[in-house]
Amino acid sequence: MKMNNICKGWLMSILFLLSLVIVGCGKKQNAKTEGKTDVDTLEVLATHISACSKLYTSQYDLRKIMVYTDTTTINGNFLNQHIKVNVPFSDRKIAIPITATAKAYIDLGKLKQSDVVKRGDKLEIILPDPEIVLTSTTIDHAGVKQKVGLLRHNFSDDEITKIQQKGRTELIKSLSQTNILADAKENAARVIVPLTVQCGYKEENVTVTFRKNLSPSDLPGLIRRLD
Repeated sequence: MKMNNICKGWLMSILFLLSLVIVGCGKKQNAKTEGKTDVDTLEVLATHISACSKLYTSQYDLRKIMVYTDTTTINGNFLNQHIKVNVPFSDRKIAIPITATAKAYIDLGKLKQSDVVKRGDKLEIILPDPEIVLTSTTIDHAGVKQKVGLLRHNFSDDEITKIQQKGRTELIKSLSQTNILADAKENAARVIVPLTVQCGYKEENVTVTFRKNLSPSDLPGLIRRLD
């Protein structure tokens, strides 16, 4: 009788241990399956986003009037004093209206799976830096105004071209007064977030950011030449 009770006790213990092993294996298998599912989902999501290629996010039409003044002067010394005298009727002044269009885009083809980060229920999409294309600056020739003194000649084409190049630099600087970077991120999010929702994520749990905090001083480095 005691022997039967001992055997039953051992049997119950073995069955209990087996049940723990089975449950444990099941949990490990579920964890592996869930982990694999997460990886697969992130991979699919990264593929869908990168397939968008170049995503144009914002456009700004820029206009600036470049004003340039040129005066002939005579420099010399008189009574040990340096003098600088403007020559009468030698002033020249020109006003050149310059326009350009700045387009910002994000090359989503550069996005990698490692840029899609999942932390619990939260999802972060880390975008490549935006890039900006500034179309060739255009002179409004009809709006060009010149005021030339009697002793001077009109501005040459080469001089106007140099002023135009300076105007392009000024237009690039003026981009810092726009919201072109913020618009790029916001408009990219409008395209990307719906893709994440389709993959089962809640919109409020998705964050779209850039790889680094960009400031207006970074704008010149984001300008790209036209293809």
